[in-house]
Amino acid sequence: MPAHSFKAILVPVDFSEISAHALRAASLMAAGCGHARVIAMYANWFEAPPYFTVSRLAELQAEFRESLHLAEQSLGTFVRSTLGDRGVSIEVRAVEALPAEGIRQVATQMNADLIVMGTHGRSGFNRWMLGSVAERLLRVSPAPVMTVRSAPREPIRRVLCPVHDTELSRQALRLAAGISACFGVGLTVLHVQEPAGSSPINDLCSWIPIEERTRCTVRELVREGGSPLGPAEEIVKLAAEEPYDLVVLGAARRRFFEGMVLGTTTLRTVRHAPCPVLTVGPGSA
Repeated sequence: MPAHSFKAILVPVDFSEISAHALRAASLMAAGCGHARVIAMYANWFEAPPYFTVSRLAELQAEFRESLHLAEQSLGTFVRSTLGDRGVSIEVRAVEALPAEGIRQVATQMNADLIVMGTHGRSGFNRWMLGSVAERLLRVSPAPVMTVRSAPREPIRRVLCPVHDTELSRQALRLAAGISACFGVGLTVLHVQEPAGSSPINDLCSWIPIEERTRCTVRELVREGGSPLGPAEEIVKLAAEEPYDLVVLGAARRRFFEGMVLGTTTLRTVRHAPCPVLTVGPGSA
């Protein structure tokens, strides 16, 4: 395959400016990588208090379903006003579900191979926290997830892929190379060498299919780490310095009690990178 081609991109929307940025990022990826089918979705959940009578409950459920129909119409208006005439056809769908579950359900139904969503910044101590829906999807989504915190730079001109010597990084690098080939842009592969970390990677080029190596310029870069914040500090600094339009990162997951947690490098990069970050989980590339 000469370049990566997305087939279906899902964009959760909550009518905020951040979700408008996510729509723009999704349309950019769809137009550049295979003219993918794009669905913008809105999820909401109705749960009546237990003391409601049966007749009152039926009345409220009918009103809620009517509100979902109106939400779907409003979603279409929001998409058109956000994207204008970009030449990308976007379907809209409103579903009755809690947001994270609704996103997973629709992603499964449409066989989404990319989810693009905005994540809201927070002030003070909470600026270190992702939105709960975004973080949950990063932990459990079988498809790659692109998080968007501000307006994406257009067009995509530079892609950054931080790696370490793991199969998950190989998956992320193959995807990054495919995206770079789609847009015909340069790809920088970054390895942050920590004092007590792994040895330098000597065979990075062999991780990228040869067809894609001929369609994009690949630059290998090694930086010395050692910051208390780990490799994420060097990743975020480089993403801002050059600057980059997209970071593609393998998102390690570890089991913790009954759930999964993300590695600190993934969380810190997603929270602080100045551009969209596309995270690749196990089995998603």
